[in-house]
Amino acid sequence: MALSNLELTRMSECLRNHWQRANPRFATGNDPRSSDNMLLLLLYGSLHKAAGYGWQNAGRTLIDKTYLRILTQCTQLDMQGLSADELAARLDGFIRREIAPRWATLSQSAAEKGPELAQQLIVSASDALFDGSDECRATSQILFYLCPRLPILPNHPQPVAQADLLRELPIFARPQSFAGDAQQQVLIRQLIESSDWWPRRVLSAWHLHAQTAPMPA
Repeated sequence: MALSNLELTRMSECLRNHWQRANPRFATGNDPRSSDNMLLLLLYGSLHKAAGYGWQNAGRTLIDKTYLRILTQCTQLDMQGLSADELAARLDGFIRREIAPRWATLSQSAAEKGPELAQQLIVSASDALFDGSDECRATSQILFYLCPRLPILPNHPQPVAQADLLRELPIFARPQSFAGDAQQQVLIRQLIESSDWWPRRVLSAWHLHAQTAPMPA
């Protein structure tokens, strides 16, 4: 599918305008936790906080089941028949086995082995969360918000973004306002400004709309 710089730029502006708006797919459409900004805080922010506490969370799962419900509805993620409780429990085990030991790498700018590591974690997460039955679609969506510095591209035939593809994209204006307390704002601002998460977010949304709906005005 040929890229359209005009359509991609329009998509970026649409997403930027909705960056802190509640997603109409979740609940009544008024819950601010369903915005892109907050989804990053709920998942990536939770891992960042857990890492600071030695991955201890008083016996609770590192990612709350409510956060997964929000993500599921906002992204129309197929949970393969799992309850939010079961998915949270499986995700907790995966994080402790696969994410925590690699956090120093995953929380920094993309390393040379970024694509290789992304592919490895997508496959292992698919096995751990969905017994490999999701064809990595749901898994890539979860990891996109959980480990946003990995070069993951959800809603795309190739869930690992290739550097050549990203270099073809135009330069997008990125969000400038951020939710949360001062530390949370700094965390997400640094992510948005120093990584390619935003271009991947735009490309993912553009590809999904190109397949399913007219481009938003």
